[in-house]
Amino acid sequence: MTGAEQPQDAHFPRPDSAADALATLPHLEPHPAGPTEAEVHVLGYPYIGAPGPIQREQADLLTEIIVFLALHRDGAYPEELRDFLGLSNPSSPSAPSDGQATQGSAILPALIAARSWLGVDADGRPRLQPAPDGLWTLSSDVRCDWELFVAYSHRAARPDDASNPQADLRDALNLIGGPLWSDRADGRYQWVETTPVARTMRDAVIDAAHRLAAITLERGDTMTAMAACRTGLRAVPTAEALWRDLLRTVAARGERKTLEAVAGELYRAIAAPPGRPSRAAEPETDALVQELLPGFRRRRH
Repeated sequence: MTGAEQPQDAHFPRPDSAADALATLPHLEPHPAGPTEAEVHVLGYPYIGAPGPIQREQADLLTEIIVFLALHRDGAYPEELRDFLGLSNPSSPSAPSDGQATQGSAILPALIAARSWLGVDADGRPRLQPAPDGLWTLSSDVRCDWELFVAYSHRAARPDDASNPQADLRDALNLIGGPLWSDRADGRYQWVETTPVARTMRDAVIDAAHRLAAITLERGDTMTAMAACRTGLRAVPTAEALWRDLLRTVAARGERKTLEAVAGELYRAIAAPPGRPSRAAEPETDALVQELLPGFRRRRH
């Protein structure tokens, strides 16, 4: 099998939303993986790596502003940022707490502080600055792990002999640092759920993990297949498509005790995600568990 061939295993059906998610993502080439002065990390708990000064009490708001702009490279006007981040809502965690600032007045000082935090590029230009019409954008040398993930994922899907899907998907998944958008302190980042951001990211991560598991399991590399599933589940712990992939992979190893343990872990993970009511497993999940482990009974807590 050449590096460009993609296995189409009937036992590994792709998640329904994966193709749609990938189709909406920009086609980019991966950037060099070397160090850079300004980085935005969103594949886990959001944080910013930047060379400039920042006051601790401003960190959460400025991080959210920079994250928003990193995920909206076309930029945003102050009024848009104000509305998306809830700065016009007095009950929002981003809103001024002194009761004296006028509606939305916090956004311009925050943008200026964010510009100072990000510093300047190699040519001495601010990495965050407004256009003459007031549109604020990040410079291209502010690296975002999500953009790298997208680039690796698209390159892995290229139908040419020069592509190396396994390596590219592995590099994409190695960028994941934790659960996606699960620990949004004080109600921040509500816009990731009211826009396509959170769903698109979760779908793309699930798809990448699924593809790597399928490729490596077909080659008999069950260790890499399991690692791919586990990495995807680290980002999206309730992704039943990946739990099913993991069950199939463990079953291929012939380890019944491990298979029973994974099945129990699966049901615990999907039973009650943090902040959400308990729910039943998808019918496909229950059917697969019974196929692989006849008579297995889900424990109720």
